[in-house]
Amino acid sequence: MLDYIDILNIRKKAAQYITKNTEIREGQSVFLAANDLFPDKAQQLKNTSYDCFYDDDRIEIFLIQLQKL
Repeated sequence: MLDYIDILNIRKKAAQYITKNTEIREGQSVFLAANDLFPDKAQQLKNTSYDCFYDDDRIEIFLIQLQKL
């Protein structure tokens, strides 16, 4: 199970993606960061109603669900 520090690390890595590529959306960067750090867990949420890659409004629920896996 992921903890608060893991979520902070995902957000930090996501911010780095946005710094390197300003055209990437926040939801995309959060999903990619989660996939880099916790690929098995992120893939379980891919293409679900929790997936934030295409919808930035789902970031918080994505991170909450990620912690539950």
